[in-house]
Amino acid sequence: MNASIHDLIASFVERLTVVEIDVAGIRFFEVRADEIGTPYVIRRAAAKWSTLTATGDEVADAVGRIARELVSPDGPDPVVVLHTAVGPEQEASLRALTAWCPAARVARPPGVKVDDLLRDLAARVPLRHSYDLVVARERAGDGRLELAGQPLFGAGALPGQDAHVTVTCTDPGGMLLAVSAWAGPLEPSGLVSVDHAPLPAGRHTLRAVLERPGQVRFPGVVGLRPHTGSWTEVVADLPVRLRPASPRPAHLICAIETTGAQDELEARCHWPAYLIDLLAETPTQISIMSYGTHVFGERHPIHLPPRVALWAGSAAQARLALDSLRPAPPTYPNAAQVEDVLAELRGRLRHDGARTALLTVGARPPHPRRVGRDRVPPCPLRHDWQILLQELEQRHGVKCAAICDGTSPVWERLGPAALYQVDAVDVEELAARLDLTSTGGTLTLPFVSWK
Repeated sequence: MNASIHDLIASFVERLTVVEIDVAGIRFFEVRADEIGTPYVIRRAAAKWSTLTATGDEVADAVGRIARELVSPDGPDPVVVLHTAVGPEQEASLRALTAWCPAARVARPPGVKVDDLLRDLAARVPLRHSYDLVVARERAGDGRLELAGQPLFGAGALPGQDAHVTVTCTDPGGMLLAVSAWAGPLEPSGLVSVDHAPLPAGRHTLRAVLERPGQVRFPGVVGLRPHTGSWTEVVADLPVRLRPASPRPAHLICAIETTGAQDELEARCHWPAYLIDLLAETPTQISIMSYGTHVFGERHPIHLPPRVALWAGSAAQARLALDSLRPAPPTYPNAAQVEDVLAELRGRLRHDGARTALLTVGARPPHPRRVGRDRVPPCPLRHDWQILLQELEQRHGVKCAAICDGTSPVWERLGPAALYQVDAVDVEELAARLDLTSTGGTLTLPFVSWK
């Protein structure tokens, strides 16, 4: 193959028009690069000499009409003409093409076909985008897993180059080696390849070889095979953490508003019961508290403290405590004594190192310390629920979630770890967000540590 074709291959970026003129006829091809830079070919037009008029001028006219439809004479796409046969039709076609597109590169390689050119093109062009190995790593600060790209080949890398990467396989069944043309958030469209590597659990240093754009080999991995599953599912199945949650003892406190009808109370108790059953085989201690609305008398409010039905008991005791709750009539419609629950907890919690979680279930927001624009009367004991909640979070490390059947925006503050409506709760996710269950596990992707 002569130098002009090699120069063309080296200059290929996104699009290229290739015209093949041989003894049988003329063919027009368009070579493009997809979103990850892999060249592919589209056959745009073809004609046999036998279908064109025999005279040279008429052949030139026919080829000129085709060229005017497919080739821009001053466009940015380079044009190369492979002229591999000599004859009146071939010469007339070449004159028509070069007259229409003077910048066209003409090559006369004997016996060369477009397929050979494209194979050489794919094997020689440099990468347009960097290629990364998709890995999981622990996020700085909270240890949660996130996807990241471990660099393999930078933009401009040439086929034949190799790279080495050290990763950890956490699953005895192996891991997925996913190569991505990384560009911001990982999307399936950016994937170059996804293969399953049947490697044992442990640390591995892998050698990757850039075969060509769109193909990376891992020659040291025996039994590598393409992954046929959904990449979306691979991403969705990423565990929250790799390592099991802390073995420190856990304490779940369920504070449930009992104001309302029997069916409202049953709906509020449904999800705490489900959560308690989920934790039944764990060493978690459970407390059950109930609260209602304040009673505002004609002269002075009547203070009725929240009821502690169970404190730091077992799952079985917690289910019995839930069953003991009874509905109470609302004595005030627009707020409930959530602030009294928080004050009760401040007095009961100790610095014992336990992981403590508070699940508040109700409909009404807490009373404020002072009367605001909404005219909700203040807490009779002047408790400031926001200060109390902040103290529980910062001093005792309490994680707070909420399940509500109300619309007050206050619930977002009462449930920063997780907030659900009473008719749609993911209990497994709730337990994980409250750090009550081990969300660690094995990975289908390679794991790397922060350096």
